[in-house]
Amino acid sequence: MTTQPKHEHPGGDVPHRHNENHELAAHGSGRGSADRRVTDEQTLQLREEELQAHKESVETGRVRIGKDVVEEQQTLEVPVTREEVTIERRPVERRPAEGSIDQNNQTIRVPVHEEQVQVDKRAVVTEEIDVGKRQVQETERVSGTVRREEARVERDGDVDVEDKR
Repeated sequence: MTTQPKHEHPGGDVPHRHNENHELAAHGSGRGSADRRVTDEQTLQLREEELQAHKESVETGRVRIGKDVVEEQQTLEVPVTREEVTIERRPVERRPAEGSIDQNNQTIRVPVHEEQVQVDKRAVVTEEIDVGKRQVQETERVSGTVRREEARVERDGDVDVEDKR
C-alpha cells in the first residue's frame, strides 16, 4: 500500500479518489494529521442545490402631488339700486306769484345715489387631498436551474448490492 503525499481538499474528510486506480481516501483538516485510507465503512455525501429567495426593497417610481394655478373668467349677477330723478310737470290754475321774477332765485338740489359693485377676491378651501401609502401583498413566481448529486453504483464482476433508502 502506497501513501499519498499530504494535501488538502475543500470538505476535509470527504472520501474521494486521487485517480482511477487509488482507493477512496479522506484527509483530515491538514493540521499535521496523516492520510488515512477508508476501508470498511465509508460515507459518500450527496449534495444538491436548492433555490433561496431573498427580497430587497427597491424604489420603482415616485408620485408627485402638487398644485397648479388655473385662471378662469367668472361672471356674477349682482342686483344694484340706483336713483333716478323724476320731474313731473302739471299745469295749475293761474294765480298771482309773490315777488318779482328776478328776486326769487330758487334752486332745488336733489342728491342722486346708486350702488356700485366692487369685486374683491378671497381664497377659500374647496378640497383636501390626503396622500398615503399602503402595502399590497402579492405572490411572485421565481424559478432557476438547480443541480444535485446522485449516487452512481458501478459493479465490477458478480457483486450483489443492496440499496436501502
